[in-house]
Amino acid sequence: MARIIIARVRTNHELAWRIPPALRTAARALRLGYVDRVLNGIDGKPFLAQMTTYYLAALGERAARARGAGHTFEVVEGPEESFAIPDGADVVLFTVNTPAAPATYRIADGLRARGIPVVLGGIHVTMLPAEAALHADGIATGEGEAVIDELLDDLEHAGRPRPVYRGGRIESLAGLPLPRWPHPSEADVCPWVIPLQTSRGCRNACSFCSTTRHQGAQRRHRPVEDIIAEIRACRESGLFNPDKAFFLTDNNSVSDSDHRRGLRDTTYAKSLFRALRPLSVTWTGQGEISVADDPELVDLLAAAGCRTLLVGFESLDQHNLGAVGKVGNHVEDYIRRIEVLHRHGIQLIGCFILGLDNDTTDVFDRTADFVQRYIDIPQISVLTPFPGTAQFARMEREGRILHKDWSRYDISHVVYRPLRMSPEELELGYRRTMEKVFSWTRMLVRSTRRAFHPLDPGAPRVSAHSKWLSTLAPNLVYGSLGWVEPEDSASAAVRTARPASVRPPAEEAA
Repeated sequence: MARIIIARVRTNHELAWRIPPALRTAARALRLGYVDRVLNGIDGKPFLAQMTTYYLAALGERAARARGAGHTFEVVEGPEESFAIPDGADVVLFTVNTPAAPATYRIADGLRARGIPVVLGGIHVTMLPAEAALHADGIATGEGEAVIDELLDDLEHAGRPRPVYRGGRIESLAGLPLPRWPHPSEADVCPWVIPLQTSRGCRNACSFCSTTRHQGAQRRHRPVEDIIAEIRACRESGLFNPDKAFFLTDNNSVSDSDHRRGLRDTTYAKSLFRALRPLSVTWTGQGEISVADDPELVDLLAAAGCRTLLVGFESLDQHNLGAVGKVGNHVEDYIRRIEVLHRHGIQLIGCFILGLDNDTTDVFDRTADFVQRYIDIPQISVLTPFPGTAQFARMEREGRILHKDWSRYDISHVVYRPLRMSPEELELGYRRTMEKVFSWTRMLVRSTRRAFHPLDPGAPRVSAHSKWLSTLAPNLVYGSLGWVEPEDSASAAVRTARPASVRPPAEEAA
């Protein structure tokens, strides 16, 4: 019987409650003891629970039961400075994303020095297996379902993991186990939002995104009945209550699209939305702004409980959109489509990337002004060429990658040379944009505007107070990503960098 630890190192740039000191001070000055206790209880805890470790624990327990083995699986998550593996662990399995890789490697090296075997997996390991192998007794690439049985075989017969597990991708997502969520009273999280996976894969190969390479270019869907069963199980466990919402983790919850070929299939999405409607749940999905052009789909989306849609607008420059493969986005249609969703009671998390190849220093004010006029919850990031993406490969060929300190590949730091501004201009411009967009005045204006936005006659009715709070809270969370470092600071690599010598795309076109 093996004691197996499923582990993940948290980074400073995850979505978490970071309560501004001024808010705590105000609560105390006004003698709002209850508010102060609530703020103290959630400060620093994740806003969105991460599903991977809890899903892997459930996957391992199911595999152990099937073979009649008594293996135990425990989840350990936390920042590097307080990370601790309990005594008696037989093996530790880490899931690794790029910004957490350096910290994970340091912890893994320490565990191995103590004689505890380590297996590293996850998206970063899949992209850079040779690097990860330097810090592990075994590495696992691809999806975990194809790996877990092989790992248990090795632990039972050899007493330790093998050097490499190649998981690949499973064909069917039917019958997957439900994540083994901890009871809310035991969890080191304070999620308003609970992740729910409905599919894997994406047909669109945006150059900055690793989903297509990691999960494949074909969409694989979970059966709708499995998703409904998971929602009901969350309710019965006490994890879900009316104050919480689900987050559909798919890159595109509203359709199967391939913009390069002009294909769009909404069959699965509409089937799912019809099944969700009787459950009276609220949820956040991810999708394309072009969903607004399908009246039936938008009606179903709103009726099914979608109150927030995360949309990758990415840029206000059509040339940029074409260059990164976001060919389904049309800047001239943004405002009209946004209004359609707003009138259905759906607020928008608008994602914008700063530092694309056609961006100049005017991108900061243009983006901030557009966000303030039309977007409810902005998610603003610096272009980050993650390893394994087409963006990284191209920039490396062009000599534009500044360094490979993966801890800075967190969408908030500049790690490459932009074409039409200096790296320092981009990083400082990003921080000043964050400060501007997430000022208290602007957040309150956006929240109030959403609370009283006129709705179409058939749109679901929600109280103005609830809408106001459900807009302000995530604004605080997304805004806190810009508070990690002072806005006038820039990393050493950025301060010493020089503009790229590669010609801007506009010049090439000329």
